[in-house]
Amino acid sequence: MKKILSLLLAMIMVFSLAACSGNSGGSATETKSNDATAVAAKEGETQSGEVYKVKLGFPTMQAIPNENEVDKVENFINAHLRDDLGITDFELDIQFVSLFDYATNLNMDLASGATWDIIYTLGDLPTGVTNGYFTDLTPYLDNELKGAVDVIKDWLACGTIDGTVYAIPCYKGQVLSWKYIYNEAYGDAYDMSKVHDLDTLTDALTAMKEKYPDETFEVFNNQFINLTSFEDHTSVVGTYTATVGESTELMNYFATDAFKRGVELAYKHRQAGFSDPEGSTNTQTHDALVMSGSSKGVVMGHAYSIETIDQMFTMNNTYGATFKSVEIGRSDMTTNTLTYGIPYTSGNPSAAAKMMNLIWTDEVVANALIYGLEGESWEWNADHTSIQYPAGLDINTVPYTALYTCGAFGNQFLLYGFDGNTSESDKVFMKELIDTAWYPPLFGFMPSSEKVSTQVAAVSNVYNQYFKPLTYGDVNPDEVLPQFLAELEAAGINDIIAEYQTQVDAWLTSK
Repeated sequence: MKKILSLLLAMIMVFSLAACSGNSGGSATETKSNDATAVAAKEGETQSGEVYKVKLGFPTMQAIPNENEVDKVENFINAHLRDDLGITDFELDIQFVSLFDYATNLNMDLASGATWDIIYTLGDLPTGVTNGYFTDLTPYLDNELKGAVDVIKDWLACGTIDGTVYAIPCYKGQVLSWKYIYNEAYGDAYDMSKVHDLDTLTDALTAMKEKYPDETFEVFNNQFINLTSFEDHTSVVGTYTATVGESTELMNYFATDAFKRGVELAYKHRQAGFSDPEGSTNTQTHDALVMSGSSKGVVMGHAYSIETIDQMFTMNNTYGATFKSVEIGRSDMTTNTLTYGIPYTSGNPSAAAKMMNLIWTDEVVANALIYGLEGESWEWNADHTSIQYPAGLDINTVPYTALYTCGAFGNQFLLYGFDGNTSESDKVFMKELIDTAWYPPLFGFMPSSEKVSTQVAAVSNVYNQYFKPLTYGDVNPDEVLPQFLAELEAAGINDIIAEYQTQVDAWLTSK
């Protein structure tokens, strides 16, 4: 659960899924055979009496379960479709794909015409639509997809390009409660009840470092730009541009006050020795470093309560520490790029839409996909209020789990509460965060880079050179940020801003 939330922050900013660990899943088409899918005609008609297999590209952020265990879950879901729901014309074909390789592998598959029925839209829906990869879902919205549409409501804007719906967004704890999470043993250096923002966190870390000079109390500082952006509602649009407050005028995100404040604070904390000394050169994840005790604290955003985070980190660290946390900020609403569509290669888009609808609305399907089978990978706790691992098993030893994918797929609010992860009260907290969040004026807008692809490529090269060193606090922003901004201008960022602004104005007019 916690890994997916770290990941989402990277997806919002860069969107390449970067702050988490995971296992490579190999080629997108290697996890299982797709022979059964090929029998369907392109028009969506199955052969007489044929049961169409809806091929789902299921993202995972951890090791892919054994194929036999995947088959068991698949068979359970298909029995539910057949026996409980009376569905006899299609069934589910689960194809796990590592989320870290997903975009690369699926782009190659779609370019070659490989058959898929439901896939993640690769974090860049406009480009996928421009490439002709995704099916217009409009004919299915009032029928096959009606339940899912009723669930996500106005979030449907996140799957809409030029007035046409191409994707259904994951319904999840999109708005995050940002916390400083720390080993309780080191909290005696400061009254942690006084910590509520970045300034008071700096005060606490100063005291902790003075008392325990050999320890580090943050992992990385690249999260600060998110927190400083919430202070004045700086909302990133398409990685390189942003709006501020209620304005719909785009500007260079890296020239905003929020970005400048974030990288200055990152550098200040690195210089003070609060954070990991390797900075952006450290290839380990936030989780690995804080859970092992290499760092005695971490700044992270989750859609979970303080109580759950305390329990989660206490249960999952590897050195017997008790963790506590304090909230230091809450995020604004952002356009949800975790969307799922039906590729042009689907042999039966109607069946794919029906299956997608079930994933977003059917509790049995949703929980089996994420947690696996009752009695094998999970069981109810004593009072039947939440589930837990069977005795003697954990996340690394159960035969099947996709737990870390729970916030990147389907409808998170359908899932059973899980001891040490998402409780029933957490789902109420998630909904509160969503309902009270500030929505940016361009919520749902996604720019297309087609007309400025040359400039985007050049700007991307500059971004890749400067972004991580600045946001991790590796370099002095007083010296390096002006260089970054100058090279962005030389690479054509102003052309990108102008083109995106034209699209924004048209989008606002169409609304």
